[in-house]
Amino acid sequence: MSVTHRIRPHDRPRLALALAATSLAACVSGPGGTTRMESAGPMVTARATASAMVAAWPAKQRETVALMTAKYGEPTVMGDRMLAWYGNGPFVMTAIARDEVVHNFPMAHVDYLTQTVKHRVPADKLDDLNEYDGSVYFHRTRGELSAQCDVEEMNFLALNLAHDVIMSKRTPADARAFYAKTAMAFKQGDKSSPYTRGLIFQSESNAADPDRPHPM
Repeated sequence: MSVTHRIRPHDRPRLALALAATSLAACVSGPGGTTRMESAGPMVTARATASAMVAAWPAKQRETVALMTAKYGEPTVMGDRMLAWYGNGPFVMTAIARDEVVHNFPMAHVDYLTQTVKHRVPADKLDDLNEYDGSVYFHRTRGELSAQCDVEEMNFLALNLAHDVIMSKRTPADARAFYAKTAMAFKQGDKSSPYTRGLIFQSESNAADPDRPHPM
């Protein structure tokens, strides 16, 4: 039996930088039960691989697609501007965008790999979170905390330090200093820090906050 799924673009919070106004894709069922992927660009069948879909993308993004595909399998949805995996490893979603965003902290690089976890962020910690890293942002309604970089290990580092800031274990300045030191060590080949090897906190499955009705 063919099942129709539709992935819709969702609102991004005030802090979101690079995923705003980007549609992931929509999956529909075609003739004979063949699943096809629709996006703003050309239609491709589900048999198409991620590597084929991104053949014309920049080299760095193609390399990351290959790494994520080797680790998590083929993406859940594929479009000509973005690939996405849902429920992969510890993440709610992993997305790789074709288009990159320049980011100068802690050193010049580009952001295009976004990874999201469930995590509450109290309102009084949002300013600290923003001060710590503009490529870490929170969607309150969904209860989702996202980090965007170009390397998964740096997203682990960013999310783990965001957790420390949220839990008042570090100030934003402390977190920035630790991030810069650890990122430089990683770049030089030292991959021993637990902050870059996975999440050091438990994802919060009930982190969503649907808010409350306003009197009319």
